[in-house]
Amino acid sequence: MRLFGVAMVRDEADVIEAFVRHNLSVLDGLTIGDHGSLDGTSEILAKLQDEGLALRVVQIRDSAFFQSRRVTELARETLSSDKAEFVFALDADEFLKLPSRARLESALSAVPPGMHVLAHWLTYVPDDLDAPGAFGPGHLWWRLKNERHAMHKLIVSRALLDQPAAMIAFGNHLVSEPDAATPPRHARLPADIVAFAHCPIRSREQLCAKVITGYLRSQAPGATLAEHWGDLYQELRDGATLSPERMREIARNYTLPRARWRPADEIELVEDPVPLAFELRYLASAAPDTLRRVMRFAEALVERRNARTPSGIVEL
Repeated sequence: MRLFGVAMVRDEADVIEAFVRHNLSVLDGLTIGDHGSLDGTSEILAKLQDEGLALRVVQIRDSAFFQSRRVTELARETLSSDKAEFVFALDADEFLKLPSRARLESALSAVPPGMHVLAHWLTYVPDDLDAPGAFGPGHLWWRLKNERHAMHKLIVSRALLDQPAAMIAFGNHLVSEPDAATPPRHARLPADIVAFAHCPIRSREQLCAKVITGYLRSQAPGATLAEHWGDLYQELRDGATLSPERMREIARNYTLPRARWRPADEIELVEDPVPLAFELRYLASAAPDTLRRVMRFAEALVERRNARTPSGIVEL
């Protein structure tokens, strides 16, 4: 069975090498759309390609992110050109967790024709959020004992090629076809077959950049609101420095609306490491530069306003 992955990334230099090496230990190939990274991500991807890994990198020049459209295009191309039977729609902070490739293939073989697949989305909390440095085993050692969100992550089947109007929804949580008489169907796999290990918060610098750019993006015309970033954006704008305690609270409540947050010490973690069986060779060539990201957002906003695109959506 041919299993591939696709991802769209931007400014993920701290984690991109680990992401590629780990997921290629599971998958037969990986296609990454690099959307104008500024922090050394592009250079690291080029070095990984030079090693001869089963990695294809597509440079995306559009100023707007348009994740849903781009990931759908990458998935269709992979299903067609690489003859993939299933495509895992990944983000750069997600690592496939499975005990056995053979068990995974057996489970996927049992998925009824015409259906896509959903896998569990597990939240991991680094053991030391205050320590800068490269991504490593400590980032994928402890996870939430109980997930309070109801979201899954997507594994696309070849049925996508027979659904020309279908799109991978923003966030890679399912396949959507709003105008279809019958929405695309999804099977669900147990977490002991495969899960997406998600480490959304890796360091103070990475979190600050995510909050600032994510909140500003949500204020653009037509964008999806990111209310969960509002309070944190206000804190940073007022000059606050996020403490390790505050970051632990954020990490343990990630994806939840602010009204549902609980104190970090009330949210239990369990030890469930994702093995990272490799050594990292490439360090990021540049530190996170939030100012340049904000400048890029402003330029995209002006460009979209001048272009008057039908969607009106601006994404940083």
